[in-house]
Amino acid sequence: MEPPLISPIDESTGAGVDERFTEEILTLFRTIHPLDRIPRAGYVMRGVTEPESVSAHSHFMALLALLFVERYPETFNRDRVLAMALVHDLAEARLMDIPMPVADAHLKSAKQAAEQAITEEMLDGLPGNLSALHVEFDAAETPEARLLRGLDKAQMMIKVWCYDLERRGCLDEFWSNPKNFADYGIAPVSALFDAICRRAGKVRPVA
Repeated sequence: MEPPLISPIDESTGAGVDERFTEEILTLFRTIHPLDRIPRAGYVMRGVTEPESVSAHSHFMALLALLFVERYPETFNRDRVLAMALVHDLAEARLMDIPMPVADAHLKSAKQAAEQAITEEMLDGLPGNLSALHVEFDAAETPEARLLRGLDKAQMMIKVWCYDLERRGCLDEFWSNPKNFADYGIAPVSALFDAICRRAGKVRPVA
């Protein structure tokens, strides 16, 4: 007779279960639940039908980051990169996605402060001091943060390329804005931007 796939619960181990932790997990996921319904605002404003959600962006960016840290394991801290990728946009569950041109022109410091406060509130009590990763991401001073800041833009431009292929939206201004191709001094990210432009038949803009 084969053993069961799931062993019966040993009641003697129940004392080790952290019920507060499980409750905090449920609270967090109830809070971030809307992320898969919050669209990326820049695409909405430019007529893209059914644009990617914030959660889809975070998923694609995390996958992109995983590929880069697997390819360059000596350059970046894998765990730090992946954790930062997963938490970097959690605050948008409450703040929504604010288009970059508006944020840069009118809300820069206020937006950063609000995102950090919301992230800290969401992750308060959970292990790992994950909210500090949001500070690191914003500062873009460590190799891991600079990698992710560049990949954040690269994932966006990959999506723009795909939308162009599907003829969804008026996206020409994405290709002409040098800020959308910021590689943060990470050579492999710069190479990815060059490849995106080659595939799209575009010239990479220079600041």
